[in-house]
Formats: sequence, structure tokens, C-alpha cells
Amino acid sequence: MKYLSPNESDFLDIPYSLKKNKKIKHMKTILFPTDFSEASNKALDVVKYFAQKTKATIHLFHTYNIPATMYAHVETIIPPNLIDDIRISAENQTAALVTKLEDEGYSVTSSVEMGTVTDEIISFAKEHPCDLLIMGTTGDDNLVNKLIGSNASAVLVRVNIPVLLVPKDCFFDGINSIVYLDELKEDDTSVLHKLFQLSDEIGATNVNLLNINTGFFFEPINEGLMMRLTNGFGAEKIKLDTVDGADVKEGIDHYLEEKQVDLVVMSTQKKTILERLFVKSDTQIMAMHSKVPLLVYHKDE
Repeated sequence: MKYLSPNESDFLDIPYSLKKNKKIKHMKTILFPTDFSEASNKALDVVKYFAQKTKATIHLFHTYNIPATMYAHVETIIPPNLIDDIRISAENQTAALVTKLEDEGYSVTSSVEMGTVTDEIISFAKEHPCDLLIMGTTGDDNLVNKLIGSNASAVLVRVNIPVLLVPKDCFFDGINSIVYLDELKEDDTSVLHKLFQLSDEIGATNVNLLNINTGFFFEPINEGLMMRLTNGFGAEKIKLDTVDGADVKEGIDHYLEEKQVDLVVMSTQKKTILERLFVKSDTQIMAMHSKVPLLVYHKDE
């Protein structure tokens, strides 16, 4: 496995002018869907970290449901007070968590809705201004299987805000090192600037842009493109890594095994790396998926 990093002098002329960037948008609201499970509790650690760093308000979002077998004959099968009992229980759980977070000093709002998890999250995200959605993932040993056919998969595709997926088994101790995985092109500029702004808000010490060389139509990033991609942001914490691998999955696997990475970032509009990773195969797919939180930006945001 081979890693190539450009000379730091390539970036020394890039001014650090984040505060002058007219497009900067500070995070105000974090949407956190929770079912109070172990996976949600793990994601809550990340939610609290982002809220503390950005001073954003946490919006707790909980859904409850009536057993599917009862839908067709709600009035005749369900005792009159059962729906109220389910609702009250959901509201009490949510209120308890709100109180706990407020006691810890966080700004918190909440809502409780009856319906399917995915539909209610998507509806809320479309109707209310939120800057980031953070949710836990559960399931198999890799993120692909966690996403395909899951609530997280549907949410990831259908909302228009960044989504941060937190694997249940990940170890989270803050975010210092971020890696952006994609085939770096001119149209990455908007997403990268959002990422650089976020990294500044949360105090990440370095952002690595990972260019993967599989040997097919590989074009090294030239200095001019790098200048445009990073224009206005800190040269001292933005680095380019190039990794060689037989394929994309192998390259990323080895990179994450050998590097300390706290957050992986990808984008969705281009069906490149993200699409290739989220394809089922007979081989084991990317062991890192159960370990590292994944932040996904939408190119159309």
C-alpha cells in the first residue's frame, strides 16, 4: 500500500479566511431521531459533541407506532385507552431525555409523532429548518448492510440535509481527523467548503482529501485544482492523500486500518465511490464501517 502526500509548500499560499467567507452558515439545529435503543444512545454521544462545539439546539424526535396487525380495525381491536397509553409513554421517555440534556446545559426542543420512523423523519426534515441529522445504525458487521433495506438508507436518500450515521459499535472520543472520500473534481468545491466550515466549527485538527488510485483512468490532483477546492481555508490542516489499491474498497480498507480517522465524509450526487461501496457482493465489504461515523452531504443542498 502506497501513500502519497504533496509538499506542504503546495498549499502555503492558500489564505485562512474562513471568517471572511460570505457563504458560511453556522449550525443552528441538530435533528436527532431516537428510539432510546443502544444504537441511539451511542449516536447521542456524537449529537452532544456537535451541539457543544457548535452551540446548536438539539431537536429530539421520537416516533411511536401501533402494532401493524391492529391498523385495520383500530376501533374494535385496541382497547380505548391503549393508544393514549402508547402516546403518553413515548412522550414521557422523550421528556425525560429532554430534562437530562437540559440539566447538562444543552439547548433542547422535542417532538413526538405517531407513524413509521422513516416517513416521519423525512417529513419533519422537509418541513423544519435543520442543519444536520444524526442517527444511529444497527445490524450487521458493515455499513452497507446496515444501510441497505434500513431506516437509515431511506432517510439518507430522501432528505436534503447532511446525514451523520453513527455505528453502534464505534468508539467515539471526539473528532480530530476527518477524511473525505470521493473522486475529487471541480464540482466538489461546494461540499468541501461546507466540510471545511464544519471542521472549523468543531475544531478538527486536520482534513484529509483521499484520492484513490485503482489504476483505471486515474488523474492525480494538480495544484491548480487543489487551490480551487481549498480556496479560503486553512492550508495547515488540509492535506491530500493518494492511496493505491486494486479497487476502491481495498484502498479505503487499508487506509482506514493504517490511519487514525474519526469521521468519514462522502457525497451522494455523483454515483461514484458511494454507489460502488453500497453494492452487495460476495466479499466482505469494508471492515471500517462498523467503527467510524459517516457524514454524507448531498450535492444539491
